[in-house]
Order: sequence, then structure tokens, then C-alpha cells
Amino acid sequence: MSKARVSVFVVVAGIVMAAMASSPAGALPLAADWQMNEDSGAMLDSSANNNNGTPKNVVQGVKEDIDGDGQEESTYAFNGLTTPASRVEVPDADSLDPKANDITLTARLKVNGTSLDDDSYDVVRKGLVTTAGGDYKMEIKRVKADPTIGRLHCFFRGIQEDGTDDSVNRVARPDVVDGSWHTLRCEKTSTSVVATVDGRSFTTTGSADSIDNASDVWVGAKTVTLTRRGVERGDDVFEGLMDFVSIEIAQPEIAP
Repeated sequence: MSKARVSVFVVVAGIVMAAMASSPAGALPLAADWQMNEDSGAMLDSSANNNNGTPKNVVQGVKEDIDGDGQEESTYAFNGLTTPASRVEVPDADSLDPKANDITLTARLKVNGTSLDDDSYDVVRKGLVTTAGGDYKMEIKRVKADPTIGRLHCFFRGIQEDGTDDSVNRVARPDVVDGSWHTLRCEKTSTSVVATVDGRSFTTTGSADSIDNASDVWVGAKTVTLTRRGVERGDDVFEGLMDFVSIEIAQPEIAP
């Protein structure tokens, strides 16, 4: 293959990847859009909902040429450590609860290295599996016992009218623990959950019903607890860089 053809291929590939990585997806109204452009201070929400977050043990303003175009972009670095655990905490808000409406979670990120140091890395979540009112999360999940393979896992758990839980989840097939940048998307509708990695989608049918809890949104970690000595210990702490995270939630139709 000639050098001219190689150059054309690289340029075209770069344009395609940039289009796929654009934030947000644009299909639903934005509930939160964290571009992670700050060098310090709060993680600012560029949507109209003012869902700003507080970074803790996160290195902000890390420059990275994500698209390979020679232009550096600002990212957040998460340490993957149990102590002190990196994460960003966003206070609970009604705008972050989808209830029975469609919701889409999107993130662009790069996992450090080629193996997971935990059974999963949290990207963004609201609530735990034990949380009243349901929960949702995007995470990178280890495949069986192999730490070198990690796949996007989308999970949505809602509450039915009779008060029972109903969850739907989907694991995408591509391995994203490879030291490269990836755009991940988790979409919940009334009939399915779709996990998408760099434009490749994988679907599971089912309804997760209504999700409406009082939990904060966490980016980059599952939980942080205090030991008897008062030392913080994190769980499922992400190790790598994030460029943006967004949450889109459909608005209920108003009857005429």
C-alpha cells in the first residue's frame, strides 16, 4: 500500500472516530454533560441542570491527544487505588432520575494498561443493587477470572408497580482494556438495553421499569467506606483517563 493511501486511510479513520466520540449522543435531552475540561475545582455540568460534581483524589487537566490529530484535550485521571480512592461525587437531583423514561449513559475513556486490578471498574452509577428505588450503572467488567479482558457492562434496575425489582443488563463483546480510547454507551428504553462500544451495539430485550432513588451520582468508583481507623477504602475504582461522561433522559409526554 502506498504512503498516500495510508495517509488517506488515517485521516478518514480519524474523522469517523471523532464523529463517534462526540458528546453527547443527542438523541435525548441532556440531564448532565460533564466535559471534564477543568484544571481544578468542580466538575462542571454544561447542561441546563447545574449537576456539578466534586472531584476527590482525581488529577484534573491531564492533556491527551485523544483523536490523533495533534491537538491535546483535557482529561481527568483516576488512580484505581483502594486508598485514596479517585471519584467524582454529584449530589442527588430529580433531573438525574429517569423514572420510567428512556435513559442513555455515554463516556469516552481509556483504561490504563492491559489488565484490571479489580473485578470491575465503575464509570458512572446512581445507587447500588440494594438501593431503594432502583439503580443504574455503566462499568467495565472483568470476563470470568481473566484480568486482561474487560467489557462494557450496562445495568438498569427499576421498581415495578407492585414494589418488586426488575433489572435488565447487557455486556458488550469488545475488550476495552487495551490502553486505547473508547466511546461507551448504555441505553435503556421501555423494551431493551443496548450496550455500544465504538459504534458496535449489543441488545438485550426487557423492561427495567421505574428508577427513582435518593443516591448521589458517582463517577469513577462504586463506594468509599471508612475503616475503624477512619481511613477511606474505595471499591471498583476506575484506573485511567476520562474525557467526558453524559446522562440523557427522555422527558415524559404531556397529554394534550
